[in-house]
Amino acid sequence: MGFDSPQMQELMRLYVTIHRIAKVGLSVPILVGHLVASALSDPYLSFAAALNGLAGPLHGLPNQEVLLWIKTVVEECGENITTEQLKDHVWKILNSERLFLDLVMEFCVKLIQDIHVKGEFALKHLPDDPLLQLVVTLY
Repeated sequence: MGFDSPQMQELMRLYVTIHRIAKVGLSVPILVGHLVASALSDPYLSFAAALNGLAGPLHGLPNQEVLLWIKTVVEECGENITTEQLKDHVWKILNSERLFLDLVMEFCVKLIQDIHVKGEFALKHLPDDPLLQLVVTLY
């Protein structure tokens, strides 16, 4: 993939492991990986197919949408937003009837499953990142 750092390898191992544990037997990555492997193809092609399955709307898209929303919050409110300012901003969004609840609910379900593992990794490697601090505040 072009990333040779030990942290990237650790992150990818963590990401694949979390998705393997959370969706045993019923996920796109597992089904696609098994399908490609059943054709006796190159094992790396099977792994690549499974990994690409993580990018779809059931896995990667909710994370992507939440990241875009968090970046929008930073653009609108600044990086050093307080808990009270964040609360006011979320209420402003809810009162304006912008699509928010579905996004947050989907993210929260995902968050509950793997926040501790991803959070530990992020806090270890990016403790001063403003977006991470905003996510910690949201959580």
